[in-house]
Amino acid sequence: MNRYGSTYRNLLWPAYEGLRGRQTHKLFHTAEARQWWSIDRLRDYQWQEITRLIRHAHAHTTWYRRVFEKLSLGPEDVRTLADFQRLPPLGKEEIRQSRDEMVATQQPGPLYAERTGGSTGVPLQYFYNRGSYEWRLAVSQRGYSWAGCEDGARQFYLWGEPIGTPPWPARLKTKLHNAFLRRRLVSSFRLTTDALHRCVAEINGFRPLTIIGYTNALALLAQHILDTRPLRHQPTGIITAAEGVNSLQRDVIQRAFGAPVFASYGSREFMLIGMECDQHNGLHLSADNLLIETIRPDGTLAAPGEVGEILVTDLHNFGMPLIRYKIGDLGVLTTRVCSCGRGLPLLERVEGRVLDMIRTPDGRMLPGEFFPHLMKEFESVRQFQVIQTRLDRLQIKLVLGNGNPVPRIEQEVRQRLGTSIQLDIQAVDEIPVGKNGKFRVTISELP
Repeated sequence: MNRYGSTYRNLLWPAYEGLRGRQTHKLFHTAEARQWWSIDRLRDYQWQEITRLIRHAHAHTTWYRRVFEKLSLGPEDVRTLADFQRLPPLGKEEIRQSRDEMVATQQPGPLYAERTGGSTGVPLQYFYNRGSYEWRLAVSQRGYSWAGCEDGARQFYLWGEPIGTPPWPARLKTKLHNAFLRRRLVSSFRLTTDALHRCVAEINGFRPLTIIGYTNALALLAQHILDTRPLRHQPTGIITAAEGVNSLQRDVIQRAFGAPVFASYGSREFMLIGMECDQHNGLHLSADNLLIETIRPDGTLAAPGEVGEILVTDLHNFGMPLIRYKIGDLGVLTTRVCSCGRGLPLLERVEGRVLDMIRTPDGRMLPGEFFPHLMKEFESVRQFQVIQTRLDRLQIKLVLGNGNPVPRIEQEVRQRLGTSIQLDIQAVDEIPVGKNGKFRVTISELP
């Protein structure tokens, strides 16, 4: 029995939430109940929250008030989901150009600024209010709990590290926070053979209940375990993040760790969007916090089972409403009902994220997830793409606004990849999508 975990979740966490004046603990418990609601009850709940959101957006943002005026609509005219879908999809470039007009003049609680990691090649700054942050934490914890991952129980993260060196107060805060939650983090951006050996030793010593990591990094570690020596410790679940997990990667990870893989789908803008349960029949959507749609290139709704561009509406971001936001991924919705009994609808699969591993002649390996993590630090980077055609050469294409981030980008990449690889950083006017209509952020053409 995990006594510390039980004490944390039932005593320390609610006490801490009360001191901070936050609602995450309460929202988590209500979210746990909502997952078992019927799909019809969830849709009614979604509609109630959508109605609140659009009334707020119309009343308190210049941007959405203008959108409604162009459509000759008032909030009271949006009575059905079909009415709601008359609102045009929101693109990243529109946010970049009109962000200040999208920020609400009135919102509950403080406003936080954040930048996306640009996993679709387009970094972006946006804002959200504290209530939205608490909601996304609550539904993320609910989804992760399906894999046995709960705060207070040992968790091992193979994850991205901060760019640059944070000031020591921030480093101390992070260290104490992770210790309090019983989390251990290892950088996925420095994966040499020696680092993989140390990672295995860390897992054996720490004995985590769950392991969470970037998909490519976990697959690399899993193959290393299979090629060298088996783990002495067996976790109960593995959560893959940042990109999809294919059948080969899933098989390698499960054989190496002796535990089932739970795929997740999320973004910095919304945190957890979808998560596999123990039936592994698709990704249950966080439908009580988000509305997910898919559309065809002509803007009409994609049918169930049809690939479409994913739109996300955050039902609780009253700081900067994101309504029908084009996240930049392709996906397939389904009307199938999961045998687990949860009413949360399913996303069959995500088709838009492919982040290849980058390698160097001296044996270093860098997950493609590093580059979105890096590019979010630079306001002047409008779009980017990384291409490796030879082991000793890496090409980075940048669409830039004002400023010259190239020296800093080269410095940070060199820290991870060393000097054995040639860096070719180019400023370009545009970066086209692939022939299949998808945009790949990192492309490795190595065998």
